[in-house]
Amino acid sequence: MYIFLMKKFGKVSGAEADIYGFGFDNFYKQKSNLNEIKIENPSKINILITHGALDGKTKEEMQYNPISKRELKALGFDYVALGHIHKPYYNGEQSQNIIYPGSTISLGFDELGSHGMIVGNIEKDKKLEIAFVAVDKIEFVETTLDITEIISKEELIEKLNNLEIEENKYYKIILTGARNFEINTYEILKLIENKNIIKIKDNTKLKLNLEELSREKSLKGIFVKNMLEKITIDNEDEIIKAIEIGLEAM
Repeated sequence: MYIFLMKKFGKVSGAEADIYGFGFDNFYKQKSNLNEIKIENPSKINILITHGALDGKTKEEMQYNPISKRELKALGFDYVALGHIHKPYYNGEQSQNIIYPGSTISLGFDELGSHGMIVGNIEKDKKLEIAFVAVDKIEFVETTLDITEIISKEELIEKLNNLEIEENKYYKIILTGARNFEINTYEILKLIENKNIIKIKDNTKLKLNLEELSREKSLKGIFVKNMLEKITIDNEDEIIKAIEIGLEAM
């Protein structure tokens, strides 16, 4: 095992290949050091390993060693293995040699899809032969469920229990549509039988027309009118949730 030191590029030499690499000296690195690399023996197989954001455009991406693909290709490496994003990025059909292998296992719903490693064969001046091999048996999956036509918590729980679920996958269910009842995702998660559903997110909106309801000459109308008058920019979600709970209690 070899750990590339910080501050400058290092090199590990073999009989047929030279491997170049670079380590971070901080959590962030705003400037790439590509101009410091010069391949010493072009006749050998030359490989680069580093962490960086390829052609980064956002402010966040520019914090992680931003690397230009054009400049990277000009260096002449036979293979470039990049770290930063945790999902594989490559296209074997196009002989792509700048690769994000991704992480070998998935750790959560911010790392969706299949995870594994890139394997292959590198020969000088020949087509790069690589393929993705899945290693992680578990996969994290997000799926949506429109609950507009569901009228009760019990019906929602039954619907979740009847979803087609694969045993080797963990699911995050995103509830969408217009809700007809109060939704407590923590309570629902405890009550469903399918343990492969490990997270529920509520992206629904209240189905009731609160402005119209507030004009009714009834106890519900007066309650909604008084609650709507309390809404500010900072508390709108909380007030809407309180109205929903109050109406359900009535």
